[in-house]
Formats: sequence, C-alpha cells, structure tokens
Amino acid sequence: MRKMLFLFAVLLQTTITFGQNARSTSELFIEIPDRGNYVVYVDNEFAGSSYGRFRFYDIRNSFATVVVMKDNAELLRKRINVSMNTRLLASYSPRTGWRNIATLNLYDRGQYALDNWDRPIFNNTPTPGQGSGGDYGELMTPKELNELVALIKNASFFDERKKLIRIALKSSLVTTDQLSTILKELRYDSERLEVAKSAYPFIADQKNMLKLSAAFSSYFTKQDFIDFIDKQKS
Repeated sequence: MRKMLFLFAVLLQTTITFGQNARSTSELFIEIPDRGNYVVYVDNEFAGSSYGRFRFYDIRNSFATVVVMKDNAELLRKRINVSMNTRLLASYSPRTGWRNIATLNLYDRGQYALDNWDRPIFNNTPTPGQGSGGDYGELMTPKELNELVALIKNASFFDERKKLIRIALKSSLVTTDQLSTILKELRYDSERLEVAKSAYPFIADQKNMLKLSAAFSSYFTKQDFIDFIDKQKS
C-alpha cells in the first residue's frame, strides 16, 4: 500500500496543474466491499487496492467520470458531481450499485482537516501503532523518507511539495527527527510552519515536537509554532 502511495505521488508530480489554487480541488474516496481484482479510474487517473478502498486526490473536474473495472471488464461508468473543497465518500458493489455516503469539508480554519478516510485529524490524533482508518500506524522507514525527500527536491512549487508530504503522512507516522529532515527541504519559514502544524497528528513522538522550533529562522514564526504546540497540550 505504501509503495502504491509513493507511486501515486510520482504521478501527481507529472499531472498537477500549477496555475490553479490548491484550495480549489476536491477528493473522491470509493469503497468496494466485494472481493476481487478491481481497478478504478477517475477521469485520467486510476488506482488499485487490495483493501477495497480507492483514494483520488486533487480532482479539478466538478463532473468527473468514474469507471470501475474487474478483471479487465467494465462494471460501471458514471459521471458524478464533486463539490470543490470537499471529499466525497462513496461505495460501489456489483450487487447494489453506486451509493454516495457522505460529503466532508476538506479544510477547517484554513488547514487540511481530514484523515485518510472519514475522520477529522485534529479530533482523532493517532498514537504509535494506531491509525484512524487502519492504513497508517507504522513508522516511515528510512528508505521511504529518502524517497519522499527526493520527490520534494524535484517539486517546483510549495503546493506540490505540500501535497507530496500530505500523501506520505496518510500511510505512515513519522518521528520529529524525520519531520525535521522534511522541513529542511522547504524554502521559507511560512512553509515549514504550515507543514509542521498539519503533520502534528501523525507524529509518533509528539513529546519531542518542541525540538522542531529550531527549524525556524524567524523569532516570530518560532513563537507561533511554540504557541501551537502549547495549545495541543492544553
């Protein structure tokens, strides 16, 4: 599953539209409970999953075309309406058809607000070995960290780098040392602050988060980060 997420991150690098605002996208998550070899297409992107959950990020077409394949046979072709800045949760079964389950807001007070399925990340902070939704919980390996850093280095814009980090954190917890390595690849304090705050729920050793204040060169940004950590502890 992690390898697929990193492959998706590579594909994201080549397909992202740089000129559009990162806050004008949507997401589509589809669950297929029936066993089988399924592949799901949404417009020009596709995903496979051995767990029956298919995640599509950065959908920019309000009316997207969904195609469900099983063993190279087309089972469903459907146009759906996905509202901007939302995540649509849906399910499909050859027996019962397509169902829209829920529509969730992607952002809360300007920050990305959802975990890797249907829960608000700031209300359901995972602990080491416990993911909300079951796909993360293990620490990112050194190899995975190196792969992520390489992707970040090749990204041209912060929106792209931020999305690569977000995708990686959906499948792994990270340590403060690993996050420090990631933050070093960002160019400005404002970028590092945004990523550090959004990564908080996915930190395995949250008691060491204050060490990350050294990543900020500006006194005011450093104080902003310290205040943020203080609020999480209260």
